[in-house]
Amino acid sequence: MRVLTGVAAIAFSWATVNAAWGYQPLVNYQLRCMGCHLADGSGQPGRVPSIRRTLVLFSATPLGRDYVARVPGVAQSPLSDEDTAALLNWMARNLSDLKVPPGFADYSEAEIHSLRDRPLVRVSAIRARLLKAAAAKPRTP
Repeated sequence: MRVLTGVAAIAFSWATVNAAWGYQPLVNYQLRCMGCHLADGSGQPGRVPSIRRTLVLFSATPLGRDYVARVPGVAQSPLSDEDTAALLNWMARNLSDLKVPPGFADYSEAEIHSLRDRPLVRVSAIRARLLKAAAAKPRTP
């Protein structure tokens, strides 16, 4: 009986450690995103887009936020809505070449929940439209 109690204690401690680490955005990025977007978010040219110059840019507009929450890697992620929002917010602050502007609206659990149940089909076409719209937008000093 004492051995079973010891095994249960070890299993519980591992479950606690795994749960704690599983909710860290850095670890979630390493486990869920880094394989394709690479450690620095630069992606794979011609295959997986970089998020370094686009995540913050897209996150500044409603259409861009809709896109970010609905790309297949986000929409189909097994992460909870809360963990997905935390991961996107971490990525914007840690992997972007663009600084998060004052008044940046963090992604929320509710926002992710309301969008991700409709994954995008024409990802490349929508991304191209967003990039074109961003390039045409006048820059403020």
